[in-house]
Amino acid sequence: MSLTRVHRSALQLLEYVASRTGLTEAVRKLQLAQQFTASDEELKQLQLKWIPRRLQGWLLKKAIQVFGEPTWKYQDSLPPLPVPPLKNTLDKYLESVKPFVTAEEYKQTEAVVREFEQGVGQSLQQQLLERAKVKRNWLEDWWVDLMYLQSRHSLPLASNVVGFVPITDHMWSAVGVERTDRVPLFLWAALYLWKLLRKEQIPVDKDVLTGQPFCMNQFRSMFSAHRIPGVTMDKIVSHFKTESEGPSPTHITVLCKGRVFKMEVIDQESEPLTPAELKTQLEAVKQQCENVCEGSHISVLTAGNRTEWAKTREKMVEMDPVNARNLSVIEKSIIVLAFDDATPKDSGEVLRQVLVGSSRNRWFDHVNTGVAFKSGIFASQVDHTPADGMVGIYYKNFLLAQAQRIGPIQKDQVLARPVPEPEELSFTLDDEIRDAIIHTEETFIKQASDLELICSSFTDCGKKFIRSFRLHPDAYMQAALQLAYFRLHGKPAPTYESATLRRYYHGRLETVRSCTMEVVSWCKAMMDNTVPIKEKKELMMAALKKHVQLMEEAKNMLGCDRHLFGLQLIAQGEGIPLPSIFRDAAFTKKVGGGFALVTALIGYTPVPGAVAPKMHDGYCILYNIQADRLTYSVSAWRSSKETNAEDMSASIQQSLRDMRQLLMTS
Repeated sequence: MSLTRVHRSALQLLEYVASRTGLTEAVRKLQLAQQFTASDEELKQLQLKWIPRRLQGWLLKKAIQVFGEPTWKYQDSLPPLPVPPLKNTLDKYLESVKPFVTAEEYKQTEAVVREFEQGVGQSLQQQLLERAKVKRNWLEDWWVDLMYLQSRHSLPLASNVVGFVPITDHMWSAVGVERTDRVPLFLWAALYLWKLLRKEQIPVDKDVLTGQPFCMNQFRSMFSAHRIPGVTMDKIVSHFKTESEGPSPTHITVLCKGRVFKMEVIDQESEPLTPAELKTQLEAVKQQCENVCEGSHISVLTAGNRTEWAKTREKMVEMDPVNARNLSVIEKSIIVLAFDDATPKDSGEVLRQVLVGSSRNRWFDHVNTGVAFKSGIFASQVDHTPADGMVGIYYKNFLLAQAQRIGPIQKDQVLARPVPEPEELSFTLDDEIRDAIIHTEETFIKQASDLELICSSFTDCGKKFIRSFRLHPDAYMQAALQLAYFRLHGKPAPTYESATLRRYYHGRLETVRSCTMEVVSWCKAMMDNTVPIKEKKELMMAALKKHVQLMEEAKNMLGCDRHLFGLQLIAQGEGIPLPSIFRDAAFTKKVGGGFALVTALIGYTPVPGAVAPKMHDGYCILYNIQADRLTYSVSAWRSSKETNAEDMSASIQQSLRDMRQLLMTS
C-alpha cells in the first residue's frame, strides 16, 4: 500500500472518530462563536481555562484544520431536488385558493384541476420526472433564467436586496473607534470572510433539529460574482476560487465622486491588508477626488433597462480595449465599495438610500456592493439572482460581530512595506454614451421616486415573549401580517413567504402560501367584538399550527408553486395548448397573478433588510426577530391607489399589540 493511500486512510479514520465522538460538531460551534461572537469577553468564556491563552488561537487553528468540516464538504452527497407527487401538489394548490374564491368559483377551479390531474398532467409529470433523472436540481436553470436573467427591468427595482450593519455611534465610541476608521474596519472584516471562504473554513450550515447539512453553493457568489447584461438575457459569472482550486481575484473596485478605482487589498501571502493599510489606500482615493470635477458616473448605466445597458456596454468594449479591460477589472472585484455623501437619519431612510437613493455611485451589476455613507453607516446591496437573502444577512451579521471586536485602528498597524496605490480606471466615452448616462439617470430617478419604504420595530415583545407561550416566532409574525392586511384592506391577502430548500443540492426557495382558511377565520374573529376571547385564542393557535405545518412541508419540497412552475414550463416547451389549470381565473388573477404580500423572515439577528415590491398593488415585507423586538421593513409604490406603506406599518403595530393582549388575557 502506498504512503498516499495510508495517509488518506488515516485521515478518513480520524475524521470518522471525530464525527462519532462529537469533536467535529464541537469545532464547528467554536468556529461559529469565533466568527459571530461580538465581544472578546464572550470568546474567553469558550476557551479552556487550563490551556495558556497564547496557545488558544494556535490550538483552534489546528483543530479547524484537522477536525473542521470544509465549507463545501457535503455538496456531492446532498440529495437531488425531488419532484413532488402530482396529487399532493394539486391538493395543496386547491387548498391555497379557497380564501380568495367564492364557492361557485372553487367548484369550477376544482373541476379544472381534477381534469388536469387525470389528463395532460400525467404526461407532464412524467416528463418532469425524466428531467430530474439527468439534473440533480431540475428547477435551477429555469428559475434563474426566467425569474431573473431574462428580466429587462432595473436591478435595484426588480431583484436586488439591501441591508445595513446596525452599529451605533455608542457602540463605536465604547471601543474607541473614530468615524474615519469605520469603513476600513468593515472592509477588513469583509476580506477576512473572503479569506475564510478561500480556506473553506466557513462552517457548514445545518438543520437545527436534525443536523442535516445544507447546500452551501450560494456562498460562492458572495465575492467576485457579477451579472453581465445581455440583449435578451443576462448571465452570471463567478471568478471566486478556493485555495485548492487556484488563484482568485485580490482587488476591489472603489466608486467615489463618479470615478472608478481598482484597489489591491490582499498581500503576497494571501492575507488581507491591515485595517490601517486599507485606511491609507481609501484616504488616497478620497484625496484624488477632492477639489476636482466629478467623474463621468459610468456606473449609472447599470441602473437602467438591461437591453439598453447591454447595447451600450457592447459599444464601449468595441470602442476601446481599455474599456473592455476596465469592465473586466470591475467584474472580477472581490466587492465593489461605493462612497456615498448622503446622511440618512433613520433605518428606513438608510434602506431606501442603499436601494434607490443614487445610481451615481452604485455598480448594480456586481453581486455584492458595499455602500459607505458619510455618517459612518455601512450597508450593502446584493443581487438576488445567484443567491438568496440569507447570504447577504450572513455577510452583514459577520461584519457586525467582527467590527465590534477589532477595536480602533492603531498607527503601528501600518507595516514597514509599501501599500499598493489605488489605480483609477478611465473610460473612453462619446456623446452617445454620455447621453445614455443622462437618460438612464433621469429614468431611474423618476422610477425610484415612486418607491415608499419604511423600517420600524415593535418593542413590546420579541422572540423571548413569543417562545414563552410555546409559539413559533415566524408563524406569529406571519399571522400579524395577515391581520394587518385584513384590517387595512378588508380582505385576505394572497401571500408569499420564502421557505429554504437548501437541504437539497443547489436548493433555493419554495413558496409558503401563508394566507390559509385558518388564518382568515381568525382575522374575521379578531375584527368581531362579539367573538369571545377564548375562541379568538383557539382560532389563533389553529392558524399558527397550520403555518408551521405548511413551512415544514415547503422545506421538504411539498409546496405547490415550484412544481406547478415546472409543469407549466414543460407544457410550454412541448408546444401544446396551455393546460386550462394555468388559464383558470384562480391561477391567473386570484393567486397566480401576483402576491399582494411578499414576505420573508431574514433571520434572528439585528440586521434589517428591504426589497422593492414585486407587484404594483402589493407590499414587500422583510422582518427579523430578536429576543426583545420585531423589526420589519415595508415597501410599496406611491402611485398605487391600493397600498400605503405607512398605513400598513401602523396596522402591523396594532396587530402585534392586539396579539400580545390576546395572549396576556386569561
